[in-house]
Amino acid sequence: MASQAGTPSPERLERRVQELEFVITHLQKTVEDLNSALVLQQKTIDVLCRQLEQAKSDIRSGLSGDSSPRSLADDKPPHY
Repeated sequence: MASQAGTPSPERLERRVQELEFVITHLQKTVEDLNSALVLQQKTIDVLCRQLEQAKSDIRSGLSGDSSPRSLADDKPPHY
C-alpha cells in the first residue's frame, strides 16, 4: 500500500517502534550492568581506603614509638 509522500506506512512505523523498544531494552540492561560494576568497584575502593588508612596509622605509630624494632612474634593474632 502506497503512502503519501513523507508519511511512513503503519507497518514501517510498527517496525521502527519495535526496533526502538529493542534498543531501549538493550540500553537498560547495559546501564544496570554498569551500575552493578560501579557499586562493586566503590565497595572495593572503600575497603582499600580503610586498609590504606590503617596502614598509614600503623606506620605513624611505629615511627612515633620507641626506636627499637617490633617483633611480629609479639603480636597476637586477632582471634586471641
